[in-house]
Amino acid sequence: MYQSQINVRYAKSLFLVAKENKKLDEITNDISLLLNFFQEVDDFKMLVEHPTIKPSEKSTILKALFEDKFEKHTMSFLLLAVKNKRENHLKNICLNFLEMYRKDQGIKQAVLTTAFELSEKERINIKESIQKKFSATVELTEKVNQDLIGGMIIQVDDKQLDLSVAKQIQNLRNDFLKIDFNNKKRFK
Repeated sequence: MYQSQINVRYAKSLFLVAKENKKLDEITNDISLLLNFFQEVDDFKMLVEHPTIKPSEKSTILKALFEDKFEKHTMSFLLLAVKNKRENHLKNICLNFLEMYRKDQGIKQAVLTTAFELSEKERINIKESIQKKFSATVELTEKVNQDLIGGMIIQVDDKQLDLSVAKQIQNLRNDFLKIDFNNKKRFK
């Protein structure tokens, strides 16, 4: 959904500016902060995307919020997006930018789902194992799903490893259903 031409074009432009000016890490931090605002502050998203608030007012508010926090290229980019009436795309532009950054830096995103919260030591061991397996830096996101009963599910890109107790029970159930009870040789 966030892969529209507008989103990709704007994200790519900012990404190239960041690389050319050797400000990739700083601008990536800014974009991460901006994305957090979109995801955690409902009023921010409503303000930025509200159709009746004038672009000049939005620019003033964005300057007040971020001008002393953001790198100058990030701030210029935000103001340009508002000027061009692309502010309703900002969240998705941020998502695209971060995806480009991860790809450029060889960072993989992994989702670890467990039945209960892990200790810090367990989390570190699992993260290190994933990094070793994929020969890449890993950003680990954790989820808790008590329906798993125990074990874990690890998802990296389009690969998934299901080591949950619930999956093992399902596999046993499926194997049990395949047994032919009418085969008399099987029970001798």
